[in-house]
Amino acid sequence: MILRMCILLIATCIYALVSFPWQDSTSNKPNFATLGTNRNKEVTESSGLAFSRQIPNAVWTINDSGNSNRAFLLQTNGKLLAELKLKDSDNIDWEALADFEIDGQPYLMIADVGDNSRRRKSYQLYFFPEPDLSEQIRTADKKTVKQTVKPRRLQFKYEDGPRNCEAIGVDTDNQKVWLVEKVSFGAKRKKTPGVYVLEFSLTPEKKTLVAKRLAGFPPRNVTGMDFSRDGKSLIIRNYLNAHLYTRLGDQPWSEIINQTTPRSVVLPLQRQGEAICFTPDSQDMIVTSEFNSQPIWKIKRTSRTPVEIKE
Repeated sequence: MILRMCILLIATCIYALVSFPWQDSTSNKPNFATLGTNRNKEVTESSGLAFSRQIPNAVWTINDSGNSNRAFLLQTNGKLLAELKLKDSDNIDWEALADFEIDGQPYLMIADVGDNSRRRKSYQLYFFPEPDLSEQIRTADKKTVKQTVKPRRLQFKYEDGPRNCEAIGVDTDNQKVWLVEKVSFGAKRKKTPGVYVLEFSLTPEKKTLVAKRLAGFPPRNVTGMDFSRDGKSLIIRNYLNAHLYTRLGDQPWSEIINQTTPRSVVLPLQRQGEAICFTPDSQDMIVTSEFNSQPIWKIKRTSRTPVEIKE
């Protein structure tokens, strides 16, 4: 098992160096800070991450397949504050988490989108208003606050067949969910991994919706993504590094993905880093890793405009 993980890590490192030959990684001096450590036995496979809009300095995270249908609220120092149980939901393979706000109401979205074997007929997105647990946490006397929520469910499929995904983001300006396909390094695949877009509303239809392919995304092993709250940045990560897109004015994200090059953001070495999200001020990023006793990292970003690709 250890040998297998070492081989995978080496292969991922090599792929990261050649996946985007036009990346300017030399200008990115690592600027990391450890905020804390996740030592909670309940949170062993942190696969998604979203900053709370109700509790300062706290992030929501989830475990993936084989675990219960719960979301966990951690202080950025790693302390477990609360857990939410999702009623009438199944954790087939929860792989991503996003936060967003519509009409002043904060929401959380949990994505049941993992499909390593690419055999699922459909996928689910569970979303619900983020509860304000501040008072319960304040009076909990060091105990974990527990609450049950009943989410709304959006069922969808991809227009070109089953896909494995571990990264979603919500574009609230256009009420669209973005998904980036995960294709493992070494997998025999002629077609470039895809970026898909799914329209959604707070009152989802009962029918199965269709996610449409918008673009290709060459890097493999994509495990997380997030839109910044100021609407100006998009980050997409894999096991080793991340790719930062910057938006100018009201330029559509579809144009940015297809016509600009992202800036490479070097991430700290993680045992199996999967989750990423922007801080509320949109200036920095938080990343976590699967397994227990793993650091919670803060990555400082620097501003830089995208470079247009010349055809």
